[in-house]
Amino acid sequence: MIKPLIMDGAMGTELMGRGVELPLPLWSAESNLTDPEVVSSIHQDYVDAGADIIGTNTFRTTTWTYRKANFSPKRAQERARSSLMKAVELAQLANPKVLAGSITTIEDCYSPATFPGRSAAEDTYGENVEWFIESGVDVILFETMGHLDEIDVALESAKNEKIWLSLIVKDGDHLLSGNPLKSAIELAKNKVDVLMLNCNTINATNHALKNLTQNWASKWGLYPNLGLNEPEPDGKMDEKVDDLSFGKTIKKYLELEPMVIGACCGSNPKHTDIIYKLINQ
Repeated sequence: MIKPLIMDGAMGTELMGRGVELPLPLWSAESNLTDPEVVSSIHQDYVDAGADIIGTNTFRTTTWTYRKANFSPKRAQERARSSLMKAVELAQLANPKVLAGSITTIEDCYSPATFPGRSAAEDTYGENVEWFIESGVDVILFETMGHLDEIDVALESAKNEKIWLSLIVKDGDHLLSGNPLKSAIELAKNKVDVLMLNCNTINATNHALKNLTQNWASKWGLYPNLGLNEPEPDGKMDEKVDDLSFGKTIKKYLELEPMVIGACCGSNPKHTDIIYKLINQ
């Protein structure tokens, strides 16, 4: 059996746990510029724990989000680009096997109904993909994507690049938006190198996983969040899966031979270490 690649864990909840304030709407975007040493240390801790893949701290480094934070159009673009480029630099310092340029939904990924439309998406994804290409990341990673139209625009924006796509679901058969999961899988065919599930509870992941593996014939992966319920928009969660249950769940996933495996919100380098030891025992 080929060993899967280990995805790093949460960034936002780790930043908060290390004393960095993440006010919305920018959330973790400013930390690349205001607390780079903390961002860098988190990346390094994940690599030291066994992570092969580091995702850049770029969930909200978009001109769109900086405009929402009352920056002028020009200043918003400058600040977003500076944060993104710094995020790539900080991730590179950890020397991961795979450096993934992370992009998520334009608005809150837990509220797909707020998708602002194709025109705004084309501008936002086009700009960020262009910056990532310039920065030299290994893959473009679209994460926590739950709206079919938004996924379509995102994939088109990076059509000549190596793309990994992670989906957030409502249940075993539907994206969070209510669009059929099978429609997203079909859309990804011949466009996506690795198709994954991320930031779903373990329960939701279990229900969607069968659908994914039955309808997707290529490389796949998963990295669930650790909440017993969905996290808050800022990533906070009150109740999490305990370490023993987490390990048992990961062990079951490994039996299905994913290409990528990891954990999302609520995780930390300890969970990466659990995965690494299960793979290498």
